[in-house]
Amino acid sequence: MPLSYRSLFLLEANTAFIFEIKRLDVQSENPADVYFWLYFDKASQVLRQLTFVSMSAEGDKQQREFTQGQLRFSANAGTYTPTGSGMALTLRPVIPPMLPAEMETTMFMLFNRTKTSV
Repeated sequence: MPLSYRSLFLLEANTAFIFEIKRLDVQSENPADVYFWLYFDKASQVLRQLTFVSMSAEGDKQQREFTQGQLRFSANAGTYTPTGSGMALTLRPVIPPMLPAEMETTMFMLFNRTKTSV
């Protein structure tokens, strides 16, 4: 069964998408059960969950820290810098934040796999 969700942010680079969803089919007081940041590699079609550490916002500038890297973005542009080595990705917001079909299908598979492995 497909999960019920809403895309909150969708940022695109030449090689990847980074996005946040809110699960609408989960009732929990714990934000970690409801909100998810995901990284989709366009070339490999691999989707992985980013492990959230912290967030901050000042005006329209947003920042998210993950164990895998740091994301900074606004309504006009963004940058994702992987932890350790790796090139920073230049991102552009996609508005409205509607996921492409192949990403949505991969996301459904990821969450179904996570649910059955528990």
